[in-house]
Amino acid sequence: MVRQWGDLDPSLARRLDGPDPEAIYTWWKSSDPAQDRPLGALLGLACGDALGTTLEFTRPGPQPWSPLLEGPHQSISGGGPFRLLPGQVTDDTHMACCLAASLRAHDGVFHASDVAQRYAAWSRAAFDIGGQTRGALSTFVSHGNPATSGLEIWRARGRDVAGNGALMRCAPIAVLVGSAADPGHARAQAQRQATIADALITHADPRCCLASACFIAALAAGIAGADAAAMHAAALAEIAPAAAALRPFMEEDEQAPISAAEAALAEDLTLATHDDPDLYGAIDLAGGAQGFVRVAFRLAFWELLHAPSWRAGVIDAVNRGGDADTNGAIVGALLGAHHGLSAIPDQWLKQVLDCQPPAPWNAQWHPRELLPRLRSNDCGQ
Repeated sequence: MVRQWGDLDPSLARRLDGPDPEAIYTWWKSSDPAQDRPLGALLGLACGDALGTTLEFTRPGPQPWSPLLEGPHQSISGGGPFRLLPGQVTDDTHMACCLAASLRAHDGVFHASDVAQRYAAWSRAAFDIGGQTRGALSTFVSHGNPATSGLEIWRARGRDVAGNGALMRCAPIAVLVGSAADPGHARAQAQRQATIADALITHADPRCCLASACFIAALAAGIAGADAAAMHAAALAEIAPAAAALRPFMEEDEQAPISAAEAALAEDLTLATHDDPDLYGAIDLAGGAQGFVRVAFRLAFWELLHAPSWRAGVIDAVNRGGDADTNGAIVGALLGAHHGLSAIPDQWLKQVLDCQPPAPWNAQWHPRELLPRLRSNDCGQ
C-alpha cells in the first residue's frame, strides 16, 4: 500500500521551502499511487546519500564477498569526513537538485547550458566535489560550451578517467524528461539524448555516458511498473542505442573506446546477476577503484537483483565502504524506482526533508528541491 503523506508530521510539511508548501503537503496527503515509484527514485537518491556519507572513504578489511550486510551502520546519523548533520546530503543530491530544477524550469526539456550553469554555480560553494567534476565545470565556465567541457578534461587526462559523478546525479531525467503521453520510443529517445548530454558536461568517458543511459533506462522501466529482472533487461538493451547516440560526439580515434565501453557495461550487468559480482578483485569497491563508474553501476544492479527491500539494499551498499555516499545514492535511486517511496523508512525521510543545514545548503540544493512544484489547481484550490 502506498504511504499517505498525511501520516507524516504536518509541521514538517509546513516547513518545506517552496512557493506553496501547504499545496505540496495536501498533494502528498492524497498522493496518486502512480507517484510512488517516481518519488521513490528521487528521494531514494537523497536518503541513500545521507545514509552513506557517514562511511564515505572508509575501507573495510579484506574479505570475501558476503551475502547482504546488515550493518553495523543502520541509521542516518551524519558525521563522516564532512561532519554533516543527520539527514544532510552531499554532492550527489546537490547536483541532482540542480538538474531537477533546470528540467522543471524548462517543462522537462534538457537545456545543457542551463544545467551546466547551475552545476557551476553550485560548484563555487561545494564542500564535496570530485576532481573530474570541478575540472570540467571550470572548463565550461572558461568557454561556455557544455558539449565539450567534459571531453576536454577526458582528453587532457589520457582518455582514461571515468568517475561516477554523472551517474550519481542523473535520476531526475527518468522522472522529468518526456511525457507519459509520448510514445514509448519517443520518450526513451528524449531521455537518452538528455542523459548523454548531461554526462558530457563533466564525464565524457564512454563508460560514464553509457552507464548513465543504461541506468536511466532501468529507472524508467521501474517507474513504469517493471520488476527487477525487467529493469535489468532494459539496462542491457540500452547499451547499443546509447552507444550509437554517443558516437557523433567523438572523434574517429575515439570510436574504439565506445565499443570497449559497450563490452565493459555488458560484463557489469552480467556480473550483477552472480552471487559474487567480483567487486573485491581487479575492480575493488573500497580500494583505488572506489570512485570508478563501473563499481557503482555494477553494485547498483547487484543490489537490484539480490536485495529483498530498499532498506536492505542501501544498508548493504554503504556498509561496504568506499565511495559510500555515492553508492548509496545510486542504489537508493534504482531501488526506489523498483520498490517505491513507500519502502523508504519514514524516519529517514523525515530526517532528510527536515534537516536544516547552514546556508546555502538549506535552500536551492536541499533535497526538498527534488519534489514537485505544484500549481494551486493541482490541489483543487
